[in-house]
Amino acid sequence: MFFDRDIMLFHQEAEDSTDIISRIAIRLTEAGIVKRDFGKHVLEREATYPTGLKTKALGVAIPHTDSKYVNQSQIAFASLKKPISFKDMTDPDKKVEVSLVFMIAMSKPHDQMTLLSNLMAVFQNENALIKLLQSDDVAEVKQVLKTNNIE
Repeated sequence: MFFDRDIMLFHQEAEDSTDIISRIAIRLTEAGIVKRDFGKHVLEREATYPTGLKTKALGVAIPHTDSKYVNQSQIAFASLKKPISFKDMTDPDKKVEVSLVFMIAMSKPHDQMTLLSNLMAVFQNENALIKLLQSDDVAEVKQVLKTNNIE
């Protein structure tokens, strides 16, 4: 359900968090999943409420914005060739070196809380995160996430 449009970017080289957020938002916009100003609102929200999170295995980020900018629920995924800095979700004065980005576009606000809870479980699974980082196959990424109750 959340990955039915296969918006996935593998082993990306990005200058910074703004660069990768913008690239993913463009893909979502081109696919008609989000409204034209979705990317702008994700960047604005990220500046105020950062989404970088350090896990045991590596850093992840879950940029998102309000459901009013979304046409249909979807998660876009990007893995990075080299980690880039995102502000830390728990302490915005700190930085997290992020290797995986899950951009969340939820058309129903209540879906977002369940999804975030399930993603947090994935983030605690070191093996799953390493597989996601190394993968360059849509089916494999979907399978890892499905195994962890995200589909």
